[in-house]
Amino acid sequence: MINRQTLFQECYLLFPKQEDICYVVDKIKVRKIFEGQVEFDQQEMEILKQFEAYLISKRFMPKWTEPQLLRMLYATKFKFEKTYAAIQAYIQWRNQAFPLKENQETTKFLSSGSIYLHGRDNRFRPIIMVNAIKLAAQKNIDITLDSMTIFLEYVLANYMLPGQIENWVVVMDLGGLGITSLPRQQLQRVLDYLQNNYRSRMHKCYVINCPSTITFSWNIVKGFLEEITVRKISFEKSSIPTGLFEHCHKSQVEQKYGGVSNNIESNFWPPNEISQQYFLPTDNITDILISKEQYHQLYEFGKLQKNRLCKELLEGKQQSIQHINTDQHSDKKMKDDVPDPEEEQQVINDLIQNNQGFYQTRIDETFDIPLCETTIQLPLNFIPHKKMFKY
Repeated sequence: MINRQTLFQECYLLFPKQEDICYVVDKIKVRKIFEGQVEFDQQEMEILKQFEAYLISKRFMPKWTEPQLLRMLYATKFKFEKTYAAIQAYIQWRNQAFPLKENQETTKFLSSGSIYLHGRDNRFRPIIMVNAIKLAAQKNIDITLDSMTIFLEYVLANYMLPGQIENWVVVMDLGGLGITSLPRQQLQRVLDYLQNNYRSRMHKCYVINCPSTITFSWNIVKGFLEEITVRKISFEKSSIPTGLFEHCHKSQVEQKYGGVSNNIESNFWPPNEISQQYFLPTDNITDILISKEQYHQLYEFGKLQKNRLCKELLEGKQQSIQHINTDQHSDKKMKDDVPDPEEEQQVINDLIQNNQGFYQTRIDETFDIPLCETTIQLPLNFIPHKKMFKY
């Protein structure tokens, strides 16, 4: 069964348009969706072929899929040496971080509200809230990173759909706190951690409650980030992430941030569904979601082999098909059971033809009995037509 708290039927009916999958900004190509049924263009396939040959020359070929390799290539601007190093660093990080170190300290961090999930936008991208003041209060950077790993892996496993939902939205509340209030070394570790281990995941980042010194602070931070990441970040001096409401219903956002949802003061972990209202009044839902019939057709044509499947959608369709087939069979049976007028007349004609003496009385013998004269009619040689047994 689908867990309404994480994924629901509408999520499976969302298939991004081309402009949400891959696009060009100022001559920079950006890809946001890599997995599932998504097809790569000829240039991307050629780059993958060249990079795989490069890895073979290095005698290094991890068991990675083409989407995984391409995600790394995009993040490093297709620089093979840099991508090679990034893959090695990522593998090393995975070996150290997994299995996940869930313990009392990480649970305390996740329950603190330093980072928590709150709603989705109108493309079902989960919205991650970051409270910079609470984050700065966490003194142990290793606990912070371990906790963030648990959190982000939970989001990836439960709130994303490969090929359909692969990105998240971040709202960072600085609370008037300058970015440099975090120790620079720790700040760099957090940014490197996010950029290196969760590449091409951020759709937008809204930094709110920014101090007046944000320009100076931002110039420092930009040096830690890729150019394409910098382009996704916007700043607001107020507590309202204005740009967020261009793609997110207000019911998904807390009141203190300009939404209509109740502010959360506790129970940050695990996440809960905020509202079932995801679309904006101006959204045409039929342009965003495919129909259940179209989803089943994609499945029948083998177009969902690389996607997570919604069993409820498929089972519901199968039951509907079985019901239709049963009804059609019943209709056919009833139709077969109703005598055809022409066929019925033919049966009568055959009866008359084969039993022409049927209505004629045949007198064989007459017996003289006192007071009466009786004619005895012998049984007729009646031959029933075989079609009569049908009725």
